[in-house]
Amino acid sequence: MAKSPYKIPHGSSFHEAADHAIRAQAIELLKNLSGTAEGDVEALHDMRVASRRLRAAMSVFAPAYDAKQFRAVEKQVAEVTDALGNVRDADVLLEYLEKTAEQFSEADRVGIDALADSRRADREVDRKVLLRDLAKLEKSGFADAVADLTGGPLEAEEEETNG
Repeated sequence: MAKSPYKIPHGSSFHEAADHAIRAQAIELLKNLSGTAEGDVEALHDMRVASRRLRAAMSVFAPAYDAKQFRAVEKQVAEVTDALGNVRDADVLLEYLEKTAEQFSEADRVGIDALADSRRADREVDRKVLLRDLAKLEKSGFADAVADLTGGPLEAEEEETNG
């Protein structure tokens, strides 16, 4: 049986499950922040996965939390997830175009190259937005907001789940 990425202990109440799930994915998201900011494509991928899982957990567990406090965290996660998705989608497309370029005729490659060049330029703009959103996430006290929301520090959860 596959291990849950949400790290929910057996027998947890709904609220305890919510806290564990949200903390676990917030930790994964933050763990990949510096690598993503530095341009590591694997960290970007891992951060995007964590952000999507975090959004999914937040969608399921929203009733467990104060609406106002929850919405503030949810909004930050949504912004970062969107920015991560834009950059990651460009990376995937560009990688595909590079791998398949030889399959196209010389005439078709002109169009493929133009598409790739355009997408690279768009990716640079998207990356600037992502870097802005990552900096905003750090400066806003996101980790503290998640800790306040879930009733416990992210570091303690990280040690508990890694130990």
